[in-house]
Amino acid sequence: MGLDLRFLPGSEPGEFRDGTAATFDQARADFEVAWKRFSANRTEADYQAWRDRRDSTARKYAMWKAGELLPSQKPDSMMRCPCGERFDSHRLDHTLIHVPHITTSRANEIRRCPPVRRA
Repeated sequence: MGLDLRFLPGSEPGEFRDGTAATFDQARADFEVAWKRFSANRTEADYQAWRDRRDSTARKYAMWKAGELLPSQKPDSMMRCPCGERFDSHRLDHTLIHVPHITTSRANEIRRCPPVRRA
């Protein structure tokens, strides 16, 4: 019998535990001891983080199974200007307002880059 105890949210490096036992009853008893020791250092926030991650992963796999795209995979015309405002880049009147901000920001980025030395 094998024992593998993992709980990611709230866990610290080195808290992973595993082991083997000759019988199921011994494995269960060893698990109970390890779980009591481990769970003594967990908070409700740790358990909630674990549930949130579990639920998010389940939603992601359900979307993939249904052939849907994740929100991050869907095209979006909204942009954030260096001035902080979000605007629709497909609307010319919105884009024209922010072109000077974007141009200035990019020019400043280029000035900060070290020059390329060619041999």
